[in-house]
Amino acid sequence: MSTKKMNPSPDDILDEVSHHAAQAAVARRKSTSHERAWSRSLGVKLDARLAELRRNLTPADPAPEAAKPIRPSTLAMARDAVLAGIAKLISSLEGEGEPGFAYRNHKRLSDDDLRRLYDLLDPTARE
Repeated sequence: MSTKKMNPSPDDILDEVSHHAAQAAVARRKSTSHERAWSRSLGVKLDARLAELRRNLTPADPAPEAAKPIRPSTLAMARDAVLAGIAKLISSLEGEGEPGFAYRNHKRLSDDDLRRLYDLLDPTARE
């Protein structure tokens, strides 16, 4: 018996016998295509609900930070000067590891994007 009781009650015995009888009946019976379709749709619903519950357990994304204003001294720089400054800052950081920024094709970045990158890499105090 699955209950593993030394002295099972009549209800425990009946429960165990009916459980085994139900398992044997299921093993002998062939399911219909309607039952298989119902079973698949139930599985899809359960998977969706489990995914929803898992998503609810993950922390929400933090609110995006507002970008700091670009320094006036950086705003005054021309695009070529900003690119040269970025290259100089990157080469000065070689021993400390290259800074991590994803976008390396500077031709497609706007002047303000380049200035923000320069401000992020520039270690001098902000004005």
